[in-house]
Amino acid sequence: MVAKRYIRALLVLVVLVALGLLVGRAAGDRATVRADVSVGPGVLCGVNPTVDALLGCAPPPAPTPQASTTAAPAQQAPPPLGSSPVVRSSTRAMFVPGVLLVRFRAGVSAARQAALLSRIHAQTQTRIGQIRYRTVFVAASRAVDALAALRASSLVADANRDEVLHVMSTMVNDTYFAQQWGLQLAAFPTAWGRTHGTGSVKVAVVDTGVNEVPDLAGLVLPGIDLVNGGTTQVDDNGHGTAVAGVIAAHADNSVGGAGVCWKCSILPIKVMGANGNGDLATVAAGIVKAADLGARVIDVSLGGPAGVPALQQAVAYAASKGATVVAAAGNSGLGTPFYPANYPSVLSVAGTTQSDRLFGWSEHGKWIRVAAPGCNVAPTIHGGYGMFCGTSSATPLVAGLAAYLLSVKPSASSAQVTAAIQKTARRLKTGVAYGRINASAALHALGG
Repeated sequence: MVAKRYIRALLVLVVLVALGLLVGRAAGDRATVRADVSVGPGVLCGVNPTVDALLGCAPPPAPTPQASTTAAPAQQAPPPLGSSPVVRSSTRAMFVPGVLLVRFRAGVSAARQAALLSRIHAQTQTRIGQIRYRTVFVAASRAVDALAALRASSLVADANRDEVLHVMSTMVNDTYFAQQWGLQLAAFPTAWGRTHGTGSVKVAVVDTGVNEVPDLAGLVLPGIDLVNGGTTQVDDNGHGTAVAGVIAAHADNSVGGAGVCWKCSILPIKVMGANGNGDLATVAAGIVKAADLGARVIDVSLGGPAGVPALQQAVAYAASKGATVVAAAGNSGLGTPFYPANYPSVLSVAGTTQSDRLFGWSEHGKWIRVAAPGCNVAPTIHGGYGMFCGTSSATPLVAGLAAYLLSVKPSASSAQVTAAIQKTARRLKTGVAYGRINASAALHALGG
């Protein structure tokens, strides 16, 4: 008897389920189907709303609102920008085949230099006269022997292979503005009460070039292209334009995101190709050119794990001209020193999160001077905006801060600007020598 009642109840239940499924299918354009089908005593809960109602199931959670396909009213907050994974930087050095960097000792005549190069079948390609370096080309099969001969010669002060350097970040080509938590965290809005920067302060972006997108209109100076030659500053990669946007994008104009130093001038020095790679000799030449053209701040959001004296000499030359060189620490997530960031005269930068911890991809170690928020809104070369992440993105925040401080106090030296940034940085538990930058505190420390 109990078995018959159980069978009868089960048949009724099956009919109810079938009816519910039919009704649910007919009302599919109105009903919200739950993906999290329940298990246990209420095994049929969650199949569709009709069955849930018949069985007395708990109501489903409210569905997550979906983005509208129509344009949002101007007064609504725009959706957040997406962010691609940061490209990890390699800790293994790569070199340009057959290209060597050579520096002869002071006083060695041009004839003796030419004779030595002729003996090893090397041809001069380019010269960086200010730091007495040249690049020479030899057949790849002879490069090892040629390098050994140069190093053995009493005429040569330094000889090395030409390292391949890389930019260190990834962008997403979204066109919406996102909340710039990094500017808030580093107290830039407070500092902006003093000034918005000045066009007399030049910030060189030694990178892939800079396109004069709307948010940089009127700020981009005629540049130099050391990759293709000429004075064009066309950015065929996007990295340099993003860096420039973090530094100086127009603010309070209802478009895109705010830069750090709204009115500072951007000097594009193109040293990297469309693939985001470039050789060390070209980067060194770019740093020298930036200094010669009067850049007070030089942003180098790129680097490599080896570094050779030519790059250090270029940085030292820029410092001798009064420029502050700011460089990315790298994105390998390790403690591996990157260059030029690891040179003593460079203000090296790691990347931090909203909770003031280093991002997992950021380089770390006491060789790194300061940290800055590592994800920032930046313009893209396609006319939109994206979330730009990496130590390449943290670096222009620091470069922009240095330029901002010089806008307030043009007479300040590079050493004074660097000291103000370092000593006012908010201490972190681990990761860098000083801490995360604080723009307002640095301004006060410099007397602004």
